[in-house]
Parts: sequence; structure tokens; C-alpha cells
Amino acid sequence: MNTRGTCIVKSIRFAVTVSGFFAIVGCSSMNINKINRAAPEFDFVSYFEGHRRASGWFADRFGKVRRHFCGDFIGTVRPDGVFELDEKLIYSDGVVETRLWEVTISSDGRFSAVSDSLVGKASGVIKGNALNMQYVMNVLIAPEKTWKLSMDDYMFLQPDGSLHNITQVKKFGVRIGSVSTQYHRPLESELADDSSCVSAPTSATELASVLNF
Repeated sequence: MNTRGTCIVKSIRFAVTVSGFFAIVGCSSMNINKINRAAPEFDFVSYFEGHRRASGWFADRFGKVRRHFCGDFIGTVRPDGVFELDEKLIYSDGVVETRLWEVTISSDGRFSAVSDSLVGKASGVIKGNALNMQYVMNVLIAPEKTWKLSMDDYMFLQPDGSLHNITQVKKFGVRIGSVSTQYHRPLESELADDSSCVSAPTSATELASVLNF
């Protein structure tokens, strides 16, 4: 088989794998003990210390993308050992969210975090290349309008160093959609222009209609 044919086959295999993964995510609960890999090992603090940029979208329970966003995460280790993660998200509907996470991770991988937007705390575990955590969060869906949503959050560190995040979102115990996020270390050219990181505006009215099912 020539090089072009090999590339096409690999692309098809990759597409099938990704499609299968998100089909599983959308239809059932994942289990970190079954899906984590031993390598690369995900060190949350090392990954997020310094500056990371995120971009992604919210898709409703039917798979339609409703809201795009990008954001910046600045991580620092305090003298007391607590890891602070300063988050700012910019949404395509004009909403801007900021929150400060305080993260502690035990030697056996137990993950705990508090934030000004959380109801209670986030709890989870890191195993191999994966993190799974659950929490309830007040999410700003329009200026001065928040929804209390339950999150089941998975992060996967890939061999190339990229970090991928899939979060199942529930309201009153019913799945209303999912958030897909990718993280990377930003280039100087990216930091100079925030306007390029959001697109496909979604009105607050349309988004509220999705959540108010």
C-alpha cells in the first residue's frame, strides 16, 4: 500500500475510534479503573502550573453544539502546598466567567477541590493518565443568571502532551449535554488576540431553552 493509502486507513481508524469513544461517553457512565492508561502519568499540578489555554464547546443531549468558549488557566503552588488555579472563560454568547480553584491531591491520587462557584467541593481520583471528578457547580448561562448543574468530569493526558476533557452535565439528575475541552500551552501570538478563540454566537435565550427542558 502506498503512503497516501496508509494515511487514509489510519485516518479512518482514528475517526472510528473517536466516534466510538464519544458514543460510549454519551450513552453510559465511564469507569476510570477500566479506561485509564498507565502512561503517560497525569501530574495535575505539573501540567497546570503556569499558563494553560482551553477551548471547547457545550453540546446538548442530541449532540448539537450550542455554545463555544475559550479560556486561560494560571496555576501556582502556595507556600502551604495548596495548588491554586485561576480560571477565566469567555463564551461565544458574551458571558465571561472567572473562578479560583484550590486543589489538594493526596499521595494515593485522591483529588479534592473547592471554588467560589462550587456547591460543596469537587472530589475525585487520578489514575494513570486520567482524572475523574464529580461536583455541583453554579454555571453562568447569561448575565446575572446561573444554573446549578451536576458534573461528571474526565480528563485524559495524551502521549503527545495534550490534555482532553469530557464532562457530562446533568440538571435534576437528567443528562442535558456534555462539555468537550482541550488544553494546551499558549503561544505568544495567541495571548495577543482573545477575539480569535470564540465563534458561532449562541443567544442566551437559545441556551436557556436547552437547559430548561
